[in-house]
Parts: sequence; C-alpha cells; structure tokens
Amino acid sequence: MLLTAWRSAEDMTDNSESKMAVKTKARLSPTFVVVMTLFIDAIGFGIIIPLLPFYTETLQAGSAALGVLVASFAVMQFFFSPVLGRISDNAGRKPVLVISILVSTISYVIFGFADSFLLLLLSRVIAGIATETAVAQAYIADITTEKNRAAGIGKVTAAHGAGFIIGPAIGGILSVYGFWAPGFAAAVLTLINLLFVLFFLPETNRKNQVSRTITPNSKNGSKNKILDALKKPVIGSVLVIHFVVFLAFSAVPVIVPLLVIAYFAFGSTELAYVFIYIGIVQILLQSFVIGRLTSKFGEENLIVIGPVLMIAGLFAMPLIPNIIAFFASMTMIASGSGIMRTVVPSFLSRLTPADEQGGILGIASSVLSIATVPGPLIGGFLFEVAGATAAFFGSSAILAVGLVFSFIVIRKYRRENGTTLRTT
Repeated sequence: MLLTAWRSAEDMTDNSESKMAVKTKARLSPTFVVVMTLFIDAIGFGIIIPLLPFYTETLQAGSAALGVLVASFAVMQFFFSPVLGRISDNAGRKPVLVISILVSTISYVIFGFADSFLLLLLSRVIAGIATETAVAQAYIADITTEKNRAAGIGKVTAAHGAGFIIGPAIGGILSVYGFWAPGFAAAVLTLINLLFVLFFLPETNRKNQVSRTITPNSKNGSKNKILDALKKPVIGSVLVIHFVVFLAFSAVPVIVPLLVIAYFAFGSTELAYVFIYIGIVQILLQSFVIGRLTSKFGEENLIVIGPVLMIAGLFAMPLIPNIIAFFASMTMIASGSGIMRTVVPSFLSRLTPADEQGGILGIASSVLSIATVPGPLIGGFLFEVAGATAAFFGSSAILAVGLVFSFIVIRKYRRENGTTLRTT
C-alpha cells in the first residue's frame, strides 16, 4: 500500500521532478547523491553501535543481551535485504530507499526513548529491516556501465566506511548528555537524508523499463527469476565465496584487539587508531584504486587476489611481533576485504539481468550479514583455547577454502564461456 501511494504521488510530480533535475543536474550527479545517502546512513549507524554495550549495562541487561542486539540486526538484514532488493526491481529504487530511510528514522527515535531492553531490541530489529545497502548498490548498477561499475560500487562502500569512522566520534561526544541525545541526533541526520533523496535522487528503473506495477503474478515471477538466477552455477558459487571470505574476516574485530593487547600492550586509544587505520585503507582503495584494479586485472581475477592478500596478512600477523610488520599485515587484510566488498557485488550485477539485480544484490548483502555471526565466535574461541597463532591460522585456513573454491569457479566459468570476463 505504501508503495502504491508512493507511485501515485510520484506520477503526479514527474514534471516537477524533471524541472528540478534540470536545475540540479549540473550540481549533483546521481552517483554523488547515492554516495552521500549511504555516508549519512553510516554516520547514523556509527553513532549508535559503540553505545550498545553501555546502554545494555545501564539497563542491567548483561553481556548476553548485547549479543542478542547484534545478532537481531544481522538476522533481520539477512531476511529483508533480498526482499527489499526484489521489491526495488519492480517498484523502483527510489521509493524503496525512501521507505527504508523513513523506517530507519523510526528505529533511532525508539532508541532515543528506550528505557527497557525490549524497546532497545525493537529499535535494532527495525533498523535491520530497513537495510538499504543492496538497493543502493542496485541503483549504482543501473547508472553505470560494466567498465566503471566496480568503481561506482567502490565509492558507495567507501562512503559507508567513512561514515563508520565519523559516527562513533559523534556518538561519544553526545553520550555525555544521555543515550537519548545520540538516538535523536541519528534520527535528525536520517530525516535530512530522507529529504536529500526525495528532492535530488532521480529514479532509474523507468529508464531500464522495469515494470513498476506489483501484482501477485509479478511478485511470483520476480521470485522465480531470482531463484532461477541462484541456480546458475557461477552466481551461487560466488555467493558461497562471499560467505566464506567474510566468515573469516568477521573474526578480525575480535582476534586483532586480543593480539595487539597481548603483543604490544595497546590500550583503548591505540586500538581505536588501529580500526581508524583499517577504515582509511579501505576508503582510499575503494575510492581511488579499485576502478584501476578492475580495468587492469578484471573482476574475476580480483575475486582470487582479495583472499590471497587476506591470507598473507592473517598468516604473517602472529608470527612477527613487530609494530611495522603488524601494520603491513593489517594493510593486506584491509585491502583484501575492501576488494571483496566492492568486486563481488559488481561481478554479480554483471551476471544478472537488470530486473533481477536488486534481489541478487540483496541476497549478497544477506550472505555477508549472516557470515558475521559465527566468525567472531570462532575466532574468539580459538584465541582463548589455543592462542593467537591458532586463531589467525584458523581464519587463514577458512580463507584458503574460499580461495581454492574461487580458482575452481572462475576456471570453470572461463572454460564454459570462452572469456576472461575482463572489463576492458
């Protein structure tokens, strides 16, 4: 019903949108608007996340409750990313983005008012439902060519990373006034984001002539198309690789802090610098380097190169207790994960028809979300019972499985299609 009302209102304002587009085209490109949208979204998310441990402690909910909050968000993302992506394939990217941002605003308001664990949990569940990354990636896929798609998705991913660096700083400053202040600040930012999208983001699916009329038959047809796409060996296999890689990488936020505390006696400030460094490496790579890498090597080769870099960094890190070697290893890990976060969605979009991209990219986002649940548990367990070397070698071993699978999948695809899938 919301989408039907949206389409009616949108059709009535098409002329005014066109006039506005003429006025703003010279100033704001669609790519810039999407990048800023995810940047602001990530700031709001980053404001909230570091406060969760302290909020649960204030509510006397315990450490297990913190795990429930984190897991609930990931589970909701897992289920709703492909749903929103598939709806955007039929109804258009813009209305889904607008509704997602509006729902996110509601989640932050609830966070600000939360005086019980149940309300806090409700805010995280709603935030997980409102995930918009996959729809934004599908939007970028709509407006880019195969040659520059990885660069476009890289900018979107970099914007997310930049927001995560800025958000926690804002949240920390505002938290001195109480937890309500960061919650309402995130809500205000998200409302600004909503207005930004409403007035400056043009729709793309009409240009691709994707049907915007949702009927029971079209819903089933879209669902069947997504299922058919998943049955394609390469798409399914790339999603498996995506899962394995980020299953291993999701242990990094657990095992790296434990290692630097044990090896270098880092405190909270030094540890914050480590994660800021990771974010900066990924932002620089995704903003300025990834486009050149895809042009030079091709996306399918980078799907192999990414895990290689991560394995090298994870394997070396516990063996050389030297601060310079540590940051060299961390650079390889951050670069490898940054490559995979960008190249996998771009590669999948090239393998998928335009009217199925939202659904497939939503599934890719879901796969990434669910992979982050067991990874930290495995890494923390190995570090505790067997030490740093076992934890890092364990993550390397998981990545090695993904690497071997990558070789097999890419080689088979090249043989069957007679192409290297190079973007040049």
